[in-house]
Amino acid sequence: MIFVEMDGRCGNQLFHYAVARYIQLKTGDKNLCLNFNKIFQKQSPEGGWVDYLKDFNVVPYQYYKKNGTILKNESSLLQKALIGLKALSLIAHKKATRQEKANIAPKYQKLLNFFGIYWVREGVNKIWTYKRNKSLVSGICEANFIYEIQDILRNEIVPKNSPLDKNKSLLEKIDNNNSVCISVRRGDFFSNGNQAKYGVCTPDYYIKAKKYFDRKKIKNTLYFCFSDDIEWCKKNLKFTGKNIIFVSQDMPVYETLRLMYHCKNFILSNSTFSWWGQFLSRNENKVVVSPTRWNNDGYHSSLIDDSWILI
Repeated sequence: MIFVEMDGRCGNQLFHYAVARYIQLKTGDKNLCLNFNKIFQKQSPEGGWVDYLKDFNVVPYQYYKKNGTILKNESSLLQKALIGLKALSLIAHKKATRQEKANIAPKYQKLLNFFGIYWVREGVNKIWTYKRNKSLVSGICEANFIYEIQDILRNEIVPKNSPLDKNKSLLEKIDNNNSVCISVRRGDFFSNGNQAKYGVCTPDYYIKAKKYFDRKKIKNTLYFCFSDDIEWCKKNLKFTGKNIIFVSQDMPVYETLRLMYHCKNFILSNSTFSWWGQFLSRNENKVVVSPTRWNNDGYHSSLIDDSWILI
């Protein structure tokens, strides 16, 4: 059985699933159990805290029925000792910078993995898989290794429902033109408490990114701007012309993601949901434009690919 601690909204949940799926494919374990306690018990559906996986054609999984965390409930005495060792190493560096913490995150990783513990954090870009009666997966990982199973994930992270009738013509335009997905994340990224840390993508960034594609003068280029604050985009990005379509995210999340990954090229925001749009794209010649950094606190995220155009 692979037990997985779930957290976050759609983009982060897809990372949790991808890491668990990677382990499942490598070990042959057929049973997947997901713990949504943090989401179901502490957050509200109105705030976007739900099980998003249920809307996609992912492999079967069951809900974890106990209270608490899997690391506490499901670990053996030996596993608890190893988890304690890892926790002590993190506590010893609690005053370190985010980048320094990421640099030490892989410490003890192979040992933990050998005993069925996949405690992944920022900076963990490799895991070692071993078949165990219980595998415990906790934490969010910038999992470059999931590119190894990209084709499998592309076939699984597909909405169960057909496209909404109101979006069929939009999807046709995306498929039949040189479509560029512009993903603009606002919301809590620009709240008073988060803007200093996550407020990376300014209007100037998006304007410069669009100009990059404009200069290429590709025939039949159509821009599709997706955002949780589409009125802000219309007011501040000053995109004009017949080749720009503003797409409000006033629809199911799975539907937004489907429209995004059908695009042929991408202008990303520093959002995991935005990242998944380009990852799930089937255009092998896609051009991806990204901000040079994923945050404002000095941490170099491995989500940013060296092959992308960085602004």
